[in-house]
Amino acid sequence: MAYDGWAEASRLFAEWPKSNVERELSGTVRRLRDALAGLDDGSAGWRDIAAITRQVLLEAHARGNQTPLVIPSVPQFPTQDQWEEAHCRVLPTAEGTLNVWADPWHPPTPEGTAAAAAEADLKQVYLGADSVQRRQFEDCASDPFWDTALGVGFGNYLSAGQRQAARSVVLAPPGSTTVVCLPTGNGKTNVAFAAALLRGRQSGVSVIVVPTVVLALDMEQRLRGIMEKTGHGSPSGHYAYTGGLADDIKECLRDDLRSGRQKVLITSPESVAKGLKETLEDVAESGLFHYFVIDEAHLVDQWGTDFRPDYQAIAGQHGTWLRIAPEGRAPRTVAMSATLTEEQVNTIRDLFGGRGGTEFVWASQIREEPSYYVDTFDSEEARTTAVLRALTLLPRPMVLYVSRVEDAQAWTTRLRDAGLQRVTHITGKADDDTRKAALEGWGGRSLAGPVPTLFDVVVGTSAFGLGVDIPDAKTIVHACLPETVDRYYQEVGRGGRDGTPSLAYLATTRGDLPVAEKLNSTRIIGPEKAEDRWKAMYQDNSRQRGTESFRVNLDVLPSHLSEGYDQNRLWNIRTLNLMARAGMITLSAPEASDPASEAADDPGEKYVGAPSDTVVSSIVVALRDGRTNDRTHFLETFDRTRKRILESQRLGLKQLRSALRGDRCIGEVLAEYYVVEGLTTAAACRGCPSCRNGGLPGQDLVGFYRRPWVPVPPVVAWPEHHPGGVLGRFLPPGQTCLSITWDTEQERRHLLPQLLTVLCRRGMPTIGGDGLTAAEVREIQSGALPHPVVHDNDGDLLQRHPRPVIWVLGSQATAMDYLTRLRFESADVLYLVHPRTLEHPDRPGSPLADIHTPSISVQTAWRTL
Repeated sequence: MAYDGWAEASRLFAEWPKSNVERELSGTVRRLRDALAGLDDGSAGWRDIAAITRQVLLEAHARGNQTPLVIPSVPQFPTQDQWEEAHCRVLPTAEGTLNVWADPWHPPTPEGTAAAAAEADLKQVYLGADSVQRRQFEDCASDPFWDTALGVGFGNYLSAGQRQAARSVVLAPPGSTTVVCLPTGNGKTNVAFAAALLRGRQSGVSVIVVPTVVLALDMEQRLRGIMEKTGHGSPSGHYAYTGGLADDIKECLRDDLRSGRQKVLITSPESVAKGLKETLEDVAESGLFHYFVIDEAHLVDQWGTDFRPDYQAIAGQHGTWLRIAPEGRAPRTVAMSATLTEEQVNTIRDLFGGRGGTEFVWASQIREEPSYYVDTFDSEEARTTAVLRALTLLPRPMVLYVSRVEDAQAWTTRLRDAGLQRVTHITGKADDDTRKAALEGWGGRSLAGPVPTLFDVVVGTSAFGLGVDIPDAKTIVHACLPETVDRYYQEVGRGGRDGTPSLAYLATTRGDLPVAEKLNSTRIIGPEKAEDRWKAMYQDNSRQRGTESFRVNLDVLPSHLSEGYDQNRLWNIRTLNLMARAGMITLSAPEASDPASEAADDPGEKYVGAPSDTVVSSIVVALRDGRTNDRTHFLETFDRTRKRILESQRLGLKQLRSALRGDRCIGEVLAEYYVVEGLTTAAACRGCPSCRNGGLPGQDLVGFYRRPWVPVPPVVAWPEHHPGGVLGRFLPPGQTCLSITWDTEQERRHLLPQLLTVLCRRGMPTIGGDGLTAAEVREIQSGALPHPVVHDNDGDLLQRHPRPVIWVLGSQATAMDYLTRLRFESADVLYLVHPRTLEHPDRPGSPLADIHTPSISVQTAWRTL
């Protein structure tokens, strides 16, 4: 804590019913103040006060303060019995007040070392930012392009994974596709920002696609702060294209995109497919489209196959951009996510693969913050009792996840009846205003700044999560069995996003399995019905003028139905999307002039719940497979893809059930699930039933049972235009090291920075070595703009990057160090820039330049360029 939360809480109770709302508070005691203020109007109940007070006490207890809080004994506060129900000890005083202590509690675990491990675990959760288990990054020095693009305050990367991703993305060639898998908290967004803003130093545009309005506006706020610091703002002052914008601002943004003045635009797949469709084609055709970024890219598969068809339909536009862009100026595509499965990667690659294939930057690791607890009950009544206890006794803020909308509504009512009034629920049926109010009241912040907290508990279905970044969420409770391990892990990931320890408690009953199995499989249509729907849509098509494409009516009825129903359009969309996954067709959105398409030009939260009336009524289709209309071929091809998807879903449920049985480490099961083509995920576990049953964690692991290894993926080796580098003419066949020498320090100071600047501008961006000063590196980046300069300050690229590296030795160097010699003797291109006095590694006393054949002076290199 940045201040003494216990002392502030003591002051709040002593001053009650007065409250100084002007006093700046944070964390749990801020929630206590807001809850006390809510007693008058009923927006807080006795159980809220008891739950938050015990959390304040346990946070103090974890820091060595076991002093009770003195609390008025008044009707508005919990009774003595109610305090005890909240696992608090109470002692009345002569002054008519109550001394209140809190007793620690954790979800049920076996007695002995497992219980001791759980007690130690909860202490770390209550310590929060002071926990020894808080996520720690080993800062990596930034590259010149990174802080040039992002401005002051970005002198370091958060992790080696972020560095490798940033380098790979900024060096990506036109028309390429990069899939970035980077753990939560490792700064995926800044990877996209840095590349986009650097390229934006010259006229051009980058577009970032996000799933929700909340996420779009949050990202816009962060981007605006960077742009204001660097002095390269948007002409309109806007960076997010959302449905809530006025028409004149939207038109202004479209004009700025066409002219290349809108450096970065954040929007939704629906807007890309409709309101921005013609604009982005104009941008691509003019060669101004730098980057197309898909954030939360796992949703291309998860949502695009179902109720957000434009996630996959924009793949047709993506192909158009690559085709119509001038040579060498096609947009670079980046798909980013914290977790990806093999099926999700296959979908991304099939739909958004680049001209030269798809490259990966895989720094995947299971999150360290959660500890896992699992309970199984014989009856719904027993589970209800246990979940209410957990929601009362575990730290807040928290989320209660259920699988069905009706369950969310029922739990909200149940909790309020039990005395928890600071509760709300969010499902797919929530409208924008309801969702916004719930998120602001839960997190205590709005886009304008801090606001009072109104809720400590959010009850939600799987629709709740994306775009929700409440940093200090402590507890995630499941009163259901999620239908896949992916859903479970995504929801557990709502906790501990600030890097502090969090807790995940799952309570199941036997009745959960049928619900999970139904959710796991209901949205995959069978091949016969799919063929029936396709035939009806194909027969009702209208040919697109001047193309081989045709528009199909999404409301057309298949032959097995005599009248429509609410889900008919969605089943048609699911049919078409699965056909696209099978390689039978490609999809694209209709022209923006279509009134139906204009009506859906909004990335808003309305899509989170998939109401059918928000989906457009037509879509443009092109045949990829000449045998699509052959019934036998259709059934076989469709069924093959369908079975692959179903098997992936079944595996997801099977692996979740395996994790929850307690016979294996949950972190290990999760890591095994997120393996793609041999690319592994680092396992982590702060505690789970299997690990706790095996005893206490080793002291060397600081309370962890498994700590993930730190992924350091290689920087992508993009194809190069000059195999031997820009000065490859001086390299004879079979030689890979070009020696570039200087004779005097004046020659070095005068020519070397200029030479390296030109080499960077001409496609050799990687420099390193102890012969360069920080000021010289900055000078080189300034002269090379808008091209990036990558400064290999730890030798990672020197050791394992197969593309040309420029390595500058110090003026006093007479011998190569070990890493330089390894590169010198390797088959990878090295431009070794050094003083004339450097000796040959095999001939001590003899200058390298006298023996090594490909050797030129700095002056010769400069004149050549």
